[in-house]
Amino acid sequence: MAISVDQIHSHNVFSASLGTLPYPLLSDWHKTTVKDYGVFDEENEIAIRSCFLIDKQGQIAYQNTNFSASNPEDYKRLLEACENLSEK
Repeated sequence: MAISVDQIHSHNVFSASLGTLPYPLLSDWHKTTVKDYGVFDEENEIAIRSCFLIDKQGQIAYQNTNFSASNPEDYKRLLEACENLSEK
């Protein structure tokens, strides 16, 4: 799933512009989740683009708090973390 601090209406427009998303896009309008995960930029009041992989026990198995959608290495590291998690 993906979480954004934008309103659900913005999510609908974003999702429609891409066709569809293969995962749910949730709204953290009150910014609770991004603050809990430490990825909220208080000064600019925006979320820091990040990626978290949560295991079956609810623990963070992987995190990248500087995720760049244009960086193939970020995807590679995330997929490796998924593979490592599935081997456990």
